[in-house]
Amino acid sequence: MPAVALSRVGARVVESGPGGEELAAGAWQRLEALPDPRSPQGRIYPLACLVAIAVCAFTAAGNDRFTAVGQWIRRAGQADLARLRAPRDPLAGRYRAPDEKTIRVVLDRLDPRALARALLGPRPRGRRRPGGPPSASVRRYRARRAAQQAKTLARGRLQAVAVDGKTCRGARRADGTRVHLLGVAEHGGHLLDHLEVDVKHNETSHFTELLEPVNLAGAVVTFDALHTVRANLDWLSGERKAHYIAVVKKNQPLLHARIRALPWRQVPAGSVTRETGHGRTETRTLKAAHVSRLDFPHARQAIKITRRRKDTATGRISRQTVYAVTSLTSAHATAQDLARLVREHWSIEAHHHVRDVAFSEDTSASRTGSGPANLATIRAAIIAAIKDAGYLHISEGRRDHTTPAETLRLHGLD
Repeated sequence: MPAVALSRVGARVVESGPGGEELAAGAWQRLEALPDPRSPQGRIYPLACLVAIAVCAFTAAGNDRFTAVGQWIRRAGQADLARLRAPRDPLAGRYRAPDEKTIRVVLDRLDPRALARALLGPRPRGRRRPGGPPSASVRRYRARRAAQQAKTLARGRLQAVAVDGKTCRGARRADGTRVHLLGVAEHGGHLLDHLEVDVKHNETSHFTELLEPVNLAGAVVTFDALHTVRANLDWLSGERKAHYIAVVKKNQPLLHARIRALPWRQVPAGSVTRETGHGRTETRTLKAAHVSRLDFPHARQAIKITRRRKDTATGRISRQTVYAVTSLTSAHATAQDLARLVREHWSIEAHHHVRDVAFSEDTSASRTGSGPANLATIRAAIIAAIKDAGYLHISEGRRDHTTPAETLRLHGLD
């Protein structure tokens, strides 16, 4: 029997049986439940093995392209390949390593929503950072976060998610369009799901499709002015029993004019916060007023946010006023809660920024099939795992996980 045929037999044995080292059940079960887009004939590598290799390889610092994934797996030893559930060649008596093209083709054809559910779902918390105690910057960061969380938990913290889109600037299709992803993330940056939309202006038509699988009962959904659409917000508050904070700009001219015309001078400031950093001092003032005749679905309060920024180097002062509307009443959320929720919306944009800076996503030219969306899912899963491990900086976490054993342990696959 030819060697290739024997290898395929060995692959089927490994895929269906308990061969090799017993691995963490939860993470592997999610990967094994993925629908395999390949034909049953000629499969050599289990799908879970290929996805695990991609996740672990992209975790290592500097591995931002498929060529780096191929180099990473070629350096893996036999024990590492066994942990990754690679098939064993019966003739050579060695575990086989897939090449770059095998992984690329699978990610191009794999269902992106299924991969997002497998990699971005609930994950184990509290994994310890290898190599000793956390750095001083991490300890200070944890102390600040603990103090903030203690204040919010004392009065009850509202659960919130943010919706925002991101264009993969390097992933240009044959017709000249770029790949655009619409994502939903917890306030704090952990991506829950995303899907590909044709262009940015089509985001609103995919709003309900994106949020349908997410448990939103009692949660607050934040988004930019593009998604302030009556039908979507009526669905959000009516069918899903969720709340919203919707930014209102001149794309909703009548609503914007009504909110702007409210007697804001008579409304006292409910929240004033000041921050200094990034070469500027910023003061944010929020006013909230109960409304009853805005003619907008489930609207309960109008919000006015004034931002005053002073450049510490030049002394130049700039002001910006933003209006919003929310289904939250003052009984649901105080002015301080509203200010925090509006401020925390930036965390999904920060997540997108990290993918661009730490993984060079905007320069990635992968554009075929579902490849761009699946690569974005893998990067988001890596960011979540590194943050769960207690790292303040993603690059530091990637440098600490370069070998298969380290990355398998990080992702709960050991």
